[in-house]
Amino acid sequence: MMNRLVIFLDFDGVLNTEQYQARLAVDGKPTKDAWGPLFDPRAVDNLRLIIDNADAAIVISSSWRYAHSLGSLRMMWELRGLPGEIFDTLACGATYISRGEEIECWLDKHGRPDYVIIDDLDDFFPAQQPRYVETNPIVGITEADAQKAIKMLQKSVSERRK
Repeated sequence: MMNRLVIFLDFDGVLNTEQYQARLAVDGKPTKDAWGPLFDPRAVDNLRLIIDNADAAIVISSSWRYAHSLGSLRMMWELRGLPGEIFDTLACGATYISRGEEIECWLDKHGRPDYVIIDDLDDFFPAQQPRYVETNPIVGITEADAQKAIKMLQKSVSERRK
C-alpha cells in the first residue's frame, strides 16, 4: 500500500520543451545527453515547486520508459540534478493500451494512492480528468500548472483526513 502522493509524469512537452530545445539550438549548445533531450530548467523548477509543496513520488508515464530502464532513468534524474525521486515507471505492458488504462492498472497494484497526471497529450479516462494537468508542449510545466497540481494534491490529502 502506497500512502504517498504520486505524480504521473510525462517528459516530452512537459519537461522537454520546444522552446528550450530551440533556444539551445540557436545558442549552438548541446540539446541532449546520453538519455535524450535536455529538460527546460524553468519547467524543472516548476516540477520542484510541486514536489516541495506536496512531497509526491514520481511515476514516469513518459514514452522514455520504453528506451530506458527504471535504473537508467533514476541515474539520469541524479546526474541531471532533478527534483524528487522516481518511485516507478508505468508497466510496459501492451503498448496499445492508453496511458489512462496503464495508470488505472498501476493504481490498482499500489493501493490507489492520490495522484496527479502531468502530460501534454490527453489520453486519459473521464474519471482521471479532475486530476489531469495539461501542459503546453512549447513551454512545458508553467507556474500556473504547478499551482494547479499542488491544489489537486493538497485537496486529496485534506479529503483523506476527513
